[in-house]
Amino acid sequence: MYSGTFDSLSGTINGDIYIIGGGDPPLGSKYFNKDGTQRDFLTQWADTLYAMGIRNVTGKVVADASIYRYEGVPSGWVWGDMGNYYGAGPSGLTIFDNLLELHFKTGPNAGDSTELHCTVPYVPGITIKNFVKAADSKDDDAYVFGAPYSYDWFVRGSIPKNQEDFIVKASIPDPEFIAALELDYALSQRGIKVKYAPTTFRELDKETPFTKPALTELYVHESPSLGSVINLVNQQSINLFAEHVLCQLSVNSAGYGSTHNGTLVCTNYWKGKIDATGLFMTDGSGLSRSNAVSAKFFVDLLTYMHTSKSAESFKESMAIAGKRGTMSGMADGSTADGRVYGKSGTMTRIKSFAGYVDSSTGKKLAYAMIINNHYCTSAQLKKYFENLMIKMSVY
Repeated sequence: MYSGTFDSLSGTINGDIYIIGGGDPPLGSKYFNKDGTQRDFLTQWADTLYAMGIRNVTGKVVADASIYRYEGVPSGWVWGDMGNYYGAGPSGLTIFDNLLELHFKTGPNAGDSTELHCTVPYVPGITIKNFVKAADSKDDDAYVFGAPYSYDWFVRGSIPKNQEDFIVKASIPDPEFIAALELDYALSQRGIKVKYAPTTFRELDKETPFTKPALTELYVHESPSLGSVINLVNQQSINLFAEHVLCQLSVNSAGYGSTHNGTLVCTNYWKGKIDATGLFMTDGSGLSRSNAVSAKFFVDLLTYMHTSKSAESFKESMAIAGKRGTMSGMADGSTADGRVYGKSGTMTRIKSFAGYVDSSTGKKLAYAMIINNHYCTSAQLKKYFENLMIKMSVY
């Protein structure tokens, strides 16, 4: 959208360009775009404005993510999670999965220091203190520490030695600003001159309350379907998308996105359908340690959904043992292969699965299995769950 007026003779917008975020999580997402095409939507936006005759903007690009307000991340998320890619919080203007790539070069020997040579996307003003060492391991054991809207970050741990370009995935501290910066650059590449530096609604509203001027619509970018987002949540366990769905429930009920309000909508919904005494919900993805849920609640929920109008699409959104998603490596080649559907859940010393089973005997089962504070190895835990899945598959 734009504020002010548009002089079609000179091709000048006498005002600002606004990006009004609607909470669309797949905007520039790697899950919805082939590698190298994540920025194509920005080119499309710039081309659209150019085709309208726009050549100059006397103001600036303003990104507006205020539909989800500015919580940053849900309360209850721990410091060790929120700087990493899986701890990226929801934004009314999420972009590129709110994923920040840290590109490292490592030395030839274990214990060598590493060089952080760039970030993608570029984040102006961010300072990342690098304490990462090279190691003999082939694993990414680096952890990023940083808070939303903060530009003082650090990263610790180790990554494989002798790497020219090893990527550690972090979270973008301010997606709203990155959206403004990226569109400003795309416009300049298309030959549209913008006079002032890009900014955000949050920055404009920081010191004194900011009232948006009257705006005129230029272009609407449509999100992919909710179903396609849910499929990725259930099959790939994408925390960010789950948080967006929760915030969007709040938008639908209250007009603004809120983690807390979204949890109230969810909890109240299930209280009207099943026994919800086993549900304690503080976010959408389960990353907060203050979440709690009983296996019985999951089974009751699954049983309810089995009789709903969305039964088949809900079941098909799940991962499948031996076939797809986070369960593709479970029970491969056994009688459970292709028969056990589910959503996995993983945190430190926690592993769980819940879903459906199409037994070889024709039985239809709903199941939930949750282990908290296990002290066995991951391999032992996997075998334990696989044995349960195999038993259910022939029940």
